[in-house]
Amino acid sequence: MRPPLPNIRLWLMVAALYFTQGVPLGLAMEALPAMLRRDGAPLDALAFLPLVGLPWVLKFLWAAQVDNRWNARLGRRRSWLLPMQALATACLLGAALLGLSAATAPLIVALAALGSLASATQDIATDGMLAERFEGAALGRANALQVGGTMVGFFTGGSGVLMLSGMFGQRTALLALAAIGAASLLLVVLWRETPLAAPLPAAVTAAGKASLRGFIRRPGAPALLGIAFLSSMTAVAGYGLSKLLLVDAGWPLEAVGQVGMAGGMITVLLGCGGGAWLIGRHGPQRIFVLGIGASAAAAGLWLWLAAMAAPLPSSLVWLATALGCFGAGCASVSMLTMVMQFARQSGQAGTDMTAVQSMRDGGEILTSSTLTGVAAAAGYGGSFTLGIVCALLAMLLARQRA
Repeated sequence: MRPPLPNIRLWLMVAALYFTQGVPLGLAMEALPAMLRRDGAPLDALAFLPLVGLPWVLKFLWAAQVDNRWNARLGRRRSWLLPMQALATACLLGAALLGLSAATAPLIVALAALGSLASATQDIATDGMLAERFEGAALGRANALQVGGTMVGFFTGGSGVLMLSGMFGQRTALLALAAIGAASLLLVVLWRETPLAAPLPAAVTAAGKASLRGFIRRPGAPALLGIAFLSSMTAVAGYGLSKLLLVDAGWPLEAVGQVGMAGGMITVLLGCGGGAWLIGRHGPQRIFVLGIGASAAAAGLWLWLAAMAAPLPSSLVWLATALGCFGAGCASVSMLTMVMQFARQSGQAGTDMTAVQSMRDGGEILTSSTLTGVAAAAGYGGSFTLGIVCALLAMLLARQRA
């Protein structure tokens, strides 16, 4: 028996949840590094900031618990969505009251880490809810919404805060983020999690519960983990590292923020939306190779720009941003589509999706720290070269899987 079609309120709630999940990471990985760099902080002092996203790497450790434990009165997914969204919103409000500065940086990082933990846990429940209540074409659109919403949240927490801070001040920018988080929480409060039309097909393992072991034992899982790890490493060079290059080249923070926000629009509209459309016609594996190829081309352009003296030509900056953001969005949607197809066959989609996403996020966070450290020691060129190598390896693995 098919699940009922998702209504508009459910679509809106899903979009809001994925948006707010990306905000803490954008705040810690883009806005705070750029502001501290402007105040004269050295590159090697900023290398630890991406570690705020560590809960996204480790969430596979407790994903099965989110699948297996809930309050019957609240509902299986709502039991986790309510407290986690409330905690994430409280962290944003705390950051707004403190303000971003070198003096408050330790507290801001702590709040961002706590918000990241709440968002990562919430993501497990949200992914599980999608797998249970969306199917067919609706599941494909929801998957694009997952990537696009999280990326918009990331860019809003990073580049958006930079832009709004330049126009209205840091406190106003952060209060706006907290207000959006509160609106997302309200949508969860108003949602009533109705029972599923039919029991989850094979929703538990032979032991009676979802488990990480059940994912690891499945054929094809290692290849998906490798694809997720390498593709995330490729995307990093087009995000935070390029922003630091622009700051060092003398670009004002407002201009850096504008480039980032425009890149976010390209990611969502062309990368996610266009990628979802292309996947329906050519399949996720071919479109994954297309997206990773565009990301590799973007890294090559940034490598060229890193060798130039300031001022950097804005046309090349915009071209590199467009290629990198399109490639990142396209590769993410196609990769997650492959994972969703894989996960839906097991009946423990939340746990399976989390295992692959943790590997993807681990690659992104590890590479963010590594590339920043490489840039401090050997210049930006070495970091962008490493991004190109990761792209080539990801394409090779995807073709072998095909």
